[in-house]
Amino acid sequence: MAPVTFMAPYALETHHADTLQVLMIGDSWAGMHHDFDTVLYHDLANILTMPVRVKSMGRGGAKSKEIYYLMCDRTASPSDLSGGYGIQKLLKQGADYCVVMAGINDAAANLGIDYYCRNLQAVVDFLIHLKIKPVIMEMPFVDIRGLYRGKPLHDKLVDWFRSLMTQCRMYDVEPYSQAMLAKFQEMERNNEVVIVRKNLWNEKGCRDERGLYLQDRIHLNSHGYTLLDSCLAVAISEDWLRNRSH
Repeated sequence: MAPVTFMAPYALETHHADTLQVLMIGDSWAGMHHDFDTVLYHDLANILTMPVRVKSMGRGGAKSKEIYYLMCDRTASPSDLSGGYGIQKLLKQGADYCVVMAGINDAAANLGIDYYCRNLQAVVDFLIHLKIKPVIMEMPFVDIRGLYRGKPLHDKLVDWFRSLMTQCRMYDVEPYSQAMLAKFQEMERNNEVVIVRKNLWNEKGCRDERGLYLQDRIHLNSHGYTLLDSCLAVAISEDWLRNRSH
């Protein structure tokens, strides 16, 4: 599975210096967050007592490579652009932080941790070139295996063969989460990224007894997004205040 090749960044518009601007991009977790942007907005505004802008955009089913290509109109597919999933217009408005939600679909397709990490690195590098600080969300456990229980045998065999090729466990997000942490912890120590760990809000994933997921055990419900946003708000606010105090 070939990862992406790096794209040259584009120029950004100047945004208001007195406003904290936060974006969220990625797969369906980002796409479904659109209805909860005001929740993250209020959490951030209450902590920082300053103007805040929050916007999210995601495409259901998008893998890490596709998320990277969506960041630039010249690499996004025509169908994604016509469907309104291109992220370039959003990014060009400029931002202070960008939450990246990616990896569940890589795990569902058994694409391998190397493929995922290299593509996620490309997304992170692109944001850094745009002077937007990446906020990487560690994937909690979701029940991909349960969702695919009724998959045709032929498709399961294809998935099994792909997992052999990529040397990854079938339908398991845990190795992807572990690999992401191993790869980006040094960047976190160097203050280049913010990592939001799953143990801060959803350590048990869809097994959480608080009922944070929809019936598919893959996507968050309103309670799940509210809890996630409170954690994101704290992580972003702490980073913002820490860097402003230096």
